[in-house]
Amino acid sequence: MVSLRSLEAVGAIRKEGEPNRDGTLYRVLVPDEIEACRKFRAERTTAIPLPEVDPAEIDYYNVRENRIKVFERDNYQCRYCNKQLNRFTATLDHVTPVTKDGDNSFDNLITACLDCNSRKNKRLLSDFLAEQ
Repeated sequence: MVSLRSLEAVGAIRKEGEPNRDGTLYRVLVPDEIEACRKFRAERTTAIPLPEVDPAEIDYYNVRENRIKVFERDNYQCRYCNKQLNRFTATLDHVTPVTKDGDNSFDNLITACLDCNSRKNKRLLSDFLAEQ
C-alpha cells in the first residue's frame, strides 16, 4: 500500500496547510507537475530511437489520425464532384483499388462523397472518369 509519506517523497502530493481537527489538506499534483514523471518522460523519449518507416508503408486508410490528414489535404472536398464534405460525410477512395494491387498510401487515397465512392466502386480512376 502506498502511504502519504511515500507520495510526498516522490513529489506526487504536498501538504497545503497545517494539520487540524478536520484533518490535513493535501494537494494532488498531475504528472506534468511531478519532477520524477518529467524526468522519466524525458529519458523515455530520448532513449528510444524511432524506427525509420517507408512513407509508402504508412496506413492512411485504417488509422484515424492518418485518414484525417488525407481529408485535410483535400480540404474535405470530394475530388470527383467538388461537393464540400465534413468529417461525418467524407469517405476515402482508393485511386488504384486494393483489388488491383492498390495500397493504403497517402498518394493512393482521395476524399470522396459516399455517392461518388459508391459509383466508382472497384474500377480504376481512369475508367471511372471516362464514363463520367
